[in-house]
Amino acid sequence: MGGSIRQQMDQYLTDKKDDHVDFLKQLVGFDSRIINDGATGKEGEIQKFIANKLSEMGADELDIFEPENDRIKDLPGFNPNHDYTDRPNVVAVFRGSGGGRSLLINGHCDVVDTGNESLWTSGPFSCEEREGYLFGRGTADMKGGLGAAILALEAIQKVGIKLAGDVIFTSVVDEEAGGNGTLACVERGYRADGAMIMEPTGLEVHAANRGAFLAEFKVVGRPVHASLKGFGVNAIDKAFKLINALYELEKSWLLTKRHPLLSNPTINVGQISGGDGASIVAGECTVRFDVEFFPREYDVDGQEFVVDKNQVKQEVQDWLTRSCEGDEWLCEHPVQIHWYQDTSAFQTDLDHPLVTTALDSIKRSLGKVTLSGFPAGCDGVYLANIGRMPVIIFGPGRIHQAHTVNEYLEVKQYIDHIKATANFIIDWVGIAGGVEIDQ
Repeated sequence: MGGSIRQQMDQYLTDKKDDHVDFLKQLVGFDSRIINDGATGKEGEIQKFIANKLSEMGADELDIFEPENDRIKDLPGFNPNHDYTDRPNVVAVFRGSGGGRSLLINGHCDVVDTGNESLWTSGPFSCEEREGYLFGRGTADMKGGLGAAILALEAIQKVGIKLAGDVIFTSVVDEEAGGNGTLACVERGYRADGAMIMEPTGLEVHAANRGAFLAEFKVVGRPVHASLKGFGVNAIDKAFKLINALYELEKSWLLTKRHPLLSNPTINVGQISGGDGASIVAGECTVRFDVEFFPREYDVDGQEFVVDKNQVKQEVQDWLTRSCEGDEWLCEHPVQIHWYQDTSAFQTDLDHPLVTTALDSIKRSLGKVTLSGFPAGCDGVYLANIGRMPVIIFGPGRIHQAHTVNEYLEVKQYIDHIKATANFIIDWVGIAGGVEIDQ
């Protein structure tokens, strides 16, 4: 195989395209759904398959372990009451020759439920290929990225490249229900000079993602017969007043909060429950809502401010409290927010070498590159905020393709991700002996 290292890589990937598509079909073929919001799950079989693959690739260390709740229960973001029997993480360490930067690659093998399977054009785990696309649960989120990263490492080996820095590959469980799998890896001590997560970014480099709170509040009323509603207090009516107040706060954020990579922070009311019947003035109403926030904010002059998530919570609570002023009933029956799930935000400095190296490398590989931010939550927050690693997100597929009926991934984007990831790994960790990739 002649030509530069980069040319040899391109030729190898061209020759192996069909094999690489088949590998993803195998991954999607495993039913690795979480069950009951992650209380249990089916990740065991796919993790055995991945562990065998990484072993065949000659991993210097292979660590297969089930997350232990007692070891991670005090870490931020921990989700309790999840059973990890036969749900192991798989960590493979490929040692470099020395002198290069290390890289931690993170991906999750679990997928969300398939919903009503009669709505699918083909079986969710059959991974049918049609007109240049692969269809199946997990193709975009994120077995496509997970498989591509494994194959990128294998391509580096097959072309005969010896890396200078270490590569730590982590295939984790239970990301879809909160991230305990990655928490367990961080608690176990896995660290690197940089980290990459293969969530679906459409081959954009994402250096930040928004944080999110899930919260609820309860409004009490005075139930009476509907024919005497004037003598009662309707908790649902009072709740709607506070819902409108939340959306007024969201509007104020649209005018005052900005970020160069991320879309506007949002407040979404997603669930309302209350009342005991149509003929009864509602005596109680519970409202559940989502608050999404930036890792950092920027004023009109571009000045940067780190966001304190506790201040975000306090701002929402204070806003609701002020909204009760002038309403005698709400003043006498104050509303207190209960925050029941917390996902932090993260951001890597845009001039960090991990970001700039990724942008340069991927542009050389694909001819173009975009720097942006990830709109959803992901395990990057644990790697960045607890593991104290710089993190980028880079994967095939788009987030709007995830969690949907007939989830899909474009084959070309999957193959391009293998190529770009292989080249980025080389550019970040270096080649043994200081050899240049274009030599």
